[in-house]
Amino acid sequence: MKKLFCAAFSALFLFVAFAPSGLRAAQERTKNLAGKSEIVAAAEKEFSAGTGEKAETVWSTADVDVSRVDTEKKLIAFTFDDAPNYTLKKTLEVFENFNEKNPDCPASATIFVNGILVNQKTYSYLERAHGAGFELGNHTQSHKNLKLLPPEKIREEIDSVDFLLRKLDGKARHLLRVPYGNFNEKVVAQAKAPMIDWSIDPEDWKKGVSTRQIYENVWKNKAPGAIVLMHDAYPHTAEAVQMLLPKLYEAGYQVVNVSQLSKALGQPLLTGKVYTHFKQG
Repeated sequence: MKKLFCAAFSALFLFVAFAPSGLRAAQERTKNLAGKSEIVAAAEKEFSAGTGEKAETVWSTADVDVSRVDTEKKLIAFTFDDAPNYTLKKTLEVFENFNEKNPDCPASATIFVNGILVNQKTYSYLERAHGAGFELGNHTQSHKNLKLLPPEKIREEIDSVDFLLRKLDGKARHLLRVPYGNFNEKVVAQAKAPMIDWSIDPEDWKKGVSTRQIYENVWKNKAPGAIVLMHDAYPHTAEAVQMLLPKLYEAGYQVVNVSQLSKALGQPLLTGKVYTHFKQG
């Protein structure tokens, strides 16, 4: 369904060669595989020590800022998969320009990251996004179909991105968006965070889709509590977002990230559960 425009080996080379030293160290941890990987072992130790908690724990939103989320408005979450790609800079500029004009109703989004796309330049985009209040999510290391992998490999795909993003936002775990939306009981069993699906797919990933088509697909399907799937790989997507933000604002909507949607509506997320939307009104 979704296509990645960054070649695996070149992206990994750039990341290892140019990423900040702390991130290089985190990335190196994925290479030390002797039986159970160091990443898996560290994650299991961190999240089970002293608690015994596994699935269905409440996802903490204690650090999520909802001070400028207006629950009198209709809330809708925007999400971007396959990040950080080179179109992320344009997308961030669109949000920043909108927010400057509408400080009473700032827009945010959740950016789901593939570790394989992180290099020196794209990492700076993630820093910028986090600094602007965007939520960073986990889209796995290499965008593989997790249903086809053994449990150990599924954990490595997830944990490597969590460790990488932790250098940015300090969070040990991040909301999970599985590649292609493909999951089964085996995949769910390995998830240590809520799994975020979607209720609106504007099909920006389809070849030949136009800015107008992306815009119309979101507009006609918009609903309070919806989660919109988009991709950080296509210029037309950023252009459609530029059209959507002011139009949604005029229609009484506020665009937020997933954790803001959960916290503002008082509907807790649970680890190991799949969410396509939230109820509002």
